[in-house]
Amino acid sequence: MEQLNQTESIDNLFNQILESEPKLVTNFVPEAASAAQQKTDFMAANIRNPNHLYDRLDSIDFEKSSASIMASGERLLSHPDLDPKQSAIYGEFIDGYLKKTRMLELARGFKHADNPNEKAHLKNEYMQLNIELYGEPDKTTYESLLQEKLQKIDQKVVGETGQRLKSELFDMLDHQSDGAQPERFKPSSQTLEWMHGVVETLYGDMLSHVPEKATFTNNEVAAIFTDIIDQEFGESAQGWRVDIENAKAINVKTAEKRIVIPENRADMNAADLKALIVHELGVHMMRSIIGSETDLLPLRIGLNDYYDAEEGLGVVMEQALKGKFRESGIDHYVTAGLAYFDEKDFRDTFEIKWRLSALSLAADGADVTDEMIAKAKNGAYGGVMRSFRGTDELPWFKDLSYYNGAMDVWKHLENIAGDDLKFMFVLMGKANPANKQHEHILLETRTL
Repeated sequence: MEQLNQTESIDNLFNQILESEPKLVTNFVPEAASAAQQKTDFMAANIRNPNHLYDRLDSIDFEKSSASIMASGERLLSHPDLDPKQSAIYGEFIDGYLKKTRMLELARGFKHADNPNEKAHLKNEYMQLNIELYGEPDKTTYESLLQEKLQKIDQKVVGETGQRLKSELFDMLDHQSDGAQPERFKPSSQTLEWMHGVVETLYGDMLSHVPEKATFTNNEVAAIFTDIIDQEFGESAQGWRVDIENAKAINVKTAEKRIVIPENRADMNAADLKALIVHELGVHMMRSIIGSETDLLPLRIGLNDYYDAEEGLGVVMEQALKGKFRESGIDHYVTAGLAYFDEKDFRDTFEIKWRLSALSLAADGADVTDEMIAKAKNGAYGGVMRSFRGTDELPWFKDLSYYNGAMDVWKHLENIAGDDLKFMFVLMGKANPANKQHEHILLETRTL
């Protein structure tokens, strides 16, 4: 072991661990033909709930993946050059990979289990890991967000179709039209103004690459992203690239140093493109690059419990760019709450969500149109699928980060408003600056 450790650097051992990264998003994408057929059958009400084929998930050798992570992890943790102060941080990173690998294994086991007792056991462990890794919805917050939506709908005057949908929706839910809503946090105007200035200064050069143009194709977006990487990040972004491929959404794959753009994504306008630049390049990519320039390798990929802050910061930067605060991720939160607290399955969640959406689309004094219903159903299916993906039955809490993360980041920025020195730690690698343990780690980290 000692001789082996002398020939393998900490960097190489860490990269070996990254090669076994448990990619939940990728492996929770169903096989394309299966996804299309299940959606068609579901929308036609031929089936109650979809039952997807997860071909990537089914092909994983979990015993081999876990063994690889543990073997590389043991060699790294016993390496003579490893700073003892950083040992626990690496240990937590390795443990996080093992837990996510186990979560994938549980999803596959649950998906294929026939015995009710076995399925209940797998569900219990899956949900425990789900909550440990991604948090769980807060019931008061969920009920507040849902009741607020219902009250706005209740006060809206709509036509015959809208009235029918209202009645159906309220029958599905416990609606209290006069219930008092708890006050939820929002940042002060001073904090919002400060952050608007920070974003303009921080990302001005990146945003200057967006030409005066109405819309942008995927190829144009990829070219702009590539120019920014080459010209604004330079040598620090060596190895990073932009790919257009089959994907659900734009995604920064940090471990692979890739930015993926969906091949079928619709053209976007300049405002949306600038928001993406700030979110994807200015947060996800930049924090990874800055983290890679420190003596703590997990700062490139993410410390344990970093994820909420990562997605939250991306949302906050978009809002600061526009100079407007709004609660984000509300639909994801409501979906999670319906499944978790009200125990709604895919079908019931979908039926509630599309009615909420269609009634929200209708103008006051007008009726809900067939076009609104079609749009609402399509959007609701995608949103519910996003929450139930991997098992088709159990809610995955990953997307709570869009609400929880953004709120936590705004609260942190409210506390440090105007302090540009403390703000530097917000971008110093993939950590949660509001987490005291992470703050301590960042203070002890050295730049290479």
